[in-house]
Amino acid sequence: MTSYKIGHFLIRIIATQPLWWLYAKSSFFAFILTLFPTATRIARRNFYRVFPESTVFSRWGMTFKYFEAFIDFLYEKAKMTCFSEKDIKEHCQFEHIEILEQLVKEHTFVLCFGGHMVNFEYLVSLPLHLQNIGMCHIFLSAPPNDWTKQMMAERGQYGAVNIPSNNVLRHVIQLKQNIEEKKDSKIGYVLGSLSDFDPKISPYHISPFLGHTLEVKTGAERIGRKLNMGYCYAYISRPKRGYYVVDFRPLELSEKVISSTPFPYTDEFVHQLDINIREHPELWMQWGYCRF
Repeated sequence: MTSYKIGHFLIRIIATQPLWWLYAKSSFFAFILTLFPTATRIARRNFYRVFPESTVFSRWGMTFKYFEAFIDFLYEKAKMTCFSEKDIKEHCQFEHIEILEQLVKEHTFVLCFGGHMVNFEYLVSLPLHLQNIGMCHIFLSAPPNDWTKQMMAERGQYGAVNIPSNNVLRHVIQLKQNIEEKKDSKIGYVLGSLSDFDPKISPYHISPFLGHTLEVKTGAERIGRKLNMGYCYAYISRPKRGYYVVDFRPLELSEKVISSTPFPYTDEFVHQLDINIREHPELWMQWGYCRF
C-alpha cells in the first residue's frame, strides 16, 4: 500500500509537468544511459544483429533514440492520467477506421494485432472514434492489487473493455451472446492483442522476424478461428514526439497461404510488425530484451 501511494504521488507530480520539459528530461536520461555500455549492451547487440551493415556511430544513434522513446513512453503514460478526451484525440489519431467498420459488418468481431510500439497505451482511445462498435483489449493476467486496478481504470477510461489473458474466450463469447440477444447496443467489437510479448514457455509458434525468428503465442489466432473473426494490424507511427498515428491495415491472405502454415495470421502479423519496426525502429520497446 505504501509503495503504491508513493508511486501514485510521483505519477501525479509528473502529470502536472509540461510535455516539452518531460521530453527534455527523456533526452538527457537517454544520453546518460548511452554512456554506460553495460546498460545498453542488449539493445546494441540487437541493433547489430538486425542492421549488420550499420556503423558503430549509427547504432549509437539508434540506441539513443530507442531509450529516448522508451522514457517518453513512461512520461506519456503518467501524463495520460490527466488527459481529457480532447487531449487524447489530439495526441493519437486513427486512419482507415472504415476498414474496421467493414470487417465488423462481415465478421462481428475483428482481431486487431499490434506490437509493443510506443505509444501502444493510446490505442485504448479508439472507442472515442467509433459509433456503434466496441473495443476490448487483452491484458496479461496478474494478481489484483492497487497497481492493476489503476491500470484497468486507465485503460478503460475511454470505453475499452478489459479482458484478462487467462479467460479471453469466455468473455468474447459472452459479448457475442449479448449482441445476438440485443442486450448490447454494439453491432460488434474490435479485440486488440499485443502479440509480440515473450511467451516464455511452450507451446508457441516460430515466425521469421527481422532476419531471425520470433517466438509468439498463438492463442489470439486460435480464438479468432473459433469465432470466424476478421483480422487487421495496427501500424503505429510518430510524426513528432507526443503525437501518434495508428493505421489499420487488413490482413488479407489467399487460401494457398492459409493452407501452407498452421498459423497464417500470426505469421502475417509478425511480417507486418517487421515492416513497422524497420520503418520506425526507435518505437519498438523490446530492443532491450533478448527476443531473438
